[in-house]
Amino acid sequence: MEPQMRNPLSSILTPSEQKALLFLLVCFFAGCLLNKLGFPAVSPLGANKEHTDLQSFEDSLQTDVVPIIDIRTASLEELILLPGIGEKRAAAIIEHRNRTPFQNVNEIMLIKGIGVKTYEKMRPMLLVFGSDTPIDKNAKDSSGSSKSDKDAKSGKESIKKADLTTMVNLNSATLEQLCTLVGIGPAKAQAILDYRAENGSFTAIEDIMKVKGIGPATFAKNKDRLEI
Repeated sequence: MEPQMRNPLSSILTPSEQKALLFLLVCFFAGCLLNKLGFPAVSPLGANKEHTDLQSFEDSLQTDVVPIIDIRTASLEELILLPGIGEKRAAAIIEHRNRTPFQNVNEIMLIKGIGVKTYEKMRPMLLVFGSDTPIDKNAKDSSGSSKSDKDAKSGKESIKKADLTTMVNLNSATLEQLCTLVGIGPAKAQAILDYRAENGSFTAIEDIMKVKGIGPATFAKNKDRLEI
């Protein structure tokens, strides 16, 4: 009968310690094999770095995203995100659009307290529809008369003749469309919109003379282009 081979480690290591040593050796050789096959070793520090880089990338995406606000449908909370717009002005925007729906994005400047500077700051966040050119609400010459009024009196209209043939519906026209009428500038156009919002639809084109600042002379120059 052949003598059994004696384990040389049994005299210095317990069975549990021998198993632990065997496990470590297996892991070591497995790591060497993976390295030979082209799998790079990944340290905990490397994993943490990759996680940090991914988190930084996600943070940068969140930082660079600019919300786009549609003033025709935005909620009070969304409107407050616009530069220079607090709760009071946001409520005024909603109140205005409920009376007179926005036809152009620049009509937000019709809201009291929103001028060119505020409009330019919020412009990158606004969904553009219609015209986005800033409205000059105070376009006046040195004598205090609006440019449109002055041109109308002198018989020199600054608008194209083709525009003069376009019909203007008093019950649906936008501020820009009203401004194509002879003698009607931004201020009087807004007065027409305000009158329409407060009193309802015009029942006759002659009713335009009920708007402050619009008399028989202005009506006579525009009556062929007016409709309801």
